[in-house]
Amino acid sequence: MTKIFFLRILILFGALSFAQDSIVWNSKKDKIKIPFELSHNLIIVDVIFNGVKLKLIVDSGSDESLLFSLPVNDSIFIKEAELIKIKGVGKNDLIDAYLAKKNILTIRQYTNNNFNILVVPNQEIDIVNITGIQINGILGASFFEHFLVEINYENKYIVLHRDVEKINRKIKKNKSAPISVENRKPYIEIPVIVESIPINLKLLVDTGLADGLWLFENETINCSANYFIDVLGFGLSGVVSGKRSKVKEIVLSDYSIKNALVSYPEKDFFKGVNISKGRNGSIGGQFLKRFNWFFNYKDSIVYFEKNKLFNSPFEYNMSGIEIQHKESKWVKNTISSVDRKSNEFDKTMDFNQKMVDFKYELQPVYEIYALRENSPGFKVGLKEGDLVLKINGRKATTVKIDFFNDLFTSEDGKQITIVVDRKGQILTFKFKLEKIL
Repeated sequence: MTKIFFLRILILFGALSFAQDSIVWNSKKDKIKIPFELSHNLIIVDVIFNGVKLKLIVDSGSDESLLFSLPVNDSIFIKEAELIKIKGVGKNDLIDAYLAKKNILTIRQYTNNNFNILVVPNQEIDIVNITGIQINGILGASFFEHFLVEINYENKYIVLHRDVEKINRKIKKNKSAPISVENRKPYIEIPVIVESIPINLKLLVDTGLADGLWLFENETINCSANYFIDVLGFGLSGVVSGKRSKVKEIVLSDYSIKNALVSYPEKDFFKGVNISKGRNGSIGGQFLKRFNWFFNYKDSIVYFEKNKLFNSPFEYNMSGIEIQHKESKWVKNTISSVDRKSNEFDKTMDFNQKMVDFKYELQPVYEIYALRENSPGFKVGLKEGDLVLKINGRKATTVKIDFFNDLFTSEDGKQITIVVDRKGQILTFKFKLEKIL
């Protein structure tokens, strides 16, 4: 499975006081509909922040919103900023961040004129490398606090509902479960069967986590004997690794999901990060996307119903190769007459004094940035830093990054032929995908 992207923050220095947000409802209706992109189980929305268009991950698992990158050749004006220290999941030290207050955030007909956000400069949190989408930050707790929030994973839209009583009458037939909102984040208690015995677990409901289930190992919760070590994701404080395995069953009301993937992050990565008392882990996008949700923080309840994604398989990367979009480069290609509609070409004289047209195209460069030890890709000799030129007959420059994820999660035993550039040496490797769990 493609890596998790999460940015959990603990503010360690600086007295913070967040004023009540000033919300402007610019719709004549009692609801505001917001479409989103669903990439790697993450919800990505288009916003306007202080006049600049950005893409943010909707993250119920983050108490604060965060800005970590800007569009290319763009800048943002920040009115008030206070330097503080923060720590995220990972092993690295504290990092500098700026608490920016009194910003203006607009999402469709929703506007927050007193939007607070943490700005983290000079951090290599380039999520576009993994998702193929230029993501600029995360939209945290404040988005969920003022209205009933509907998330429809099946049709990829969010609805903010202002008339709670009206929508409650419509969804009363849906399944429901109580939640506790602690430090602005929602928690749910559900039974999980790891191997044989059901255990009631307190889990963070985390739309900013791509994996379906994370559990913290302790005296009661133990990973099964069938697992492999993997890089689980990236946080503000570095890479997070741990075990990947399966649990026998997750039970949510009358719904039962069997043989679900689970990750067990190493404990060291959470040192210095504030974890809610009694919390056993998180449920994330790979699980949440199987339902359509209604979050009601005010009444401490969630409503849900299964959707068409309910029976979709829990997939993981069977190659052991993790590929990222390293960069893009301009390539000059000769074009035929059918391509001459584009204005992006030069005319040059060849040796026979004939006019030749060249088209300039911005093409992606894909790199192997991680390899799971003893995986199929590792065993044949692929290495981190190899640049992918061709895979199963397709030129890497002609595919999007999702192509690699779809290929590596496709089927056990599938033949993979990959051509790479290793510091100028062109090498070809062949292997078969291998199902471990």
